[in-house]
Amino acid sequence: MELNLHLSNDLIEKYGIRKFGVRKGDIVRIVKGDSDKDEKLNVVGKEAKVVKVLRKERKIVAENVNVAKADGKMKPRKLDPSSLIIVKIELEDVKRKEKLSKLASMRNKVVEEEPEPASEKKEENKEEVEDKEEEIEGEEEDE
Repeated sequence: MELNLHLSNDLIEKYGIRKFGVRKGDIVRIVKGDSDKDEKLNVVGKEAKVVKVLRKERKIVAENVNVAKADGKMKPRKLDPSSLIIVKIELEDVKRKEKLSKLASMRNKVVEEEPEPASEKKEENKEEVEDKEEEIEGEEEDE
């Protein structure tokens, strides 16, 4: 059994679906909460990474969302899925990516590949430029 969460408006436009299963590593935003407790903790509106999904309890534990115990220690707060929305989906798992692309294709949307980090592209371009410079120097020597 999987816990499904609503997606943010950006992800709804991108993939064409409203709900998707949550997993460890996803980024979620807290949109609802107990106003008395949350005013002090400033939890509503906060974005956090999912640390653990408690399927039996139907709760989610997010990073740096804690509640104070009676003795003053802090413990992770278990959040209700109805008070969260997914802001960023972790797509490292191949099966999960296939499932998302299948659902998106049913709604005539295309799942785009994540762009490579800029640093890797710059390194590749530098190597290509160096290769071309060596070729040009070699041609000049032949003449």
